Amino acid sequence: MKLGATGKYPHGTLGPHDEGALQMAVAHDSTGNVHVNFGKDLSWFAMPPEQAINFAKLILRHAGAKKVEIEL
Repeated sequence: MKLGATGKYPHGTLGPHDEGALQMAVAHDSTGNVHVNFGKDLSWFAMPPEQAINFAKLILRHAGAKKVEIEL
């Protein structure tokens, strides 16, 4: 999987500094550290609410959470 900018804008542009969608990876290592690799340096990123919730769940699962429930 190639990480970093994809050159696509699935939700439109968010301004002049928007570089488009970002392919990222989340993993954990044998020491329990959670790694988020954006594939490039970045100062900000944004995502729709549903995607943000899924991202949060993914981070929590890699951090060792056994049960993740989010009520909207």
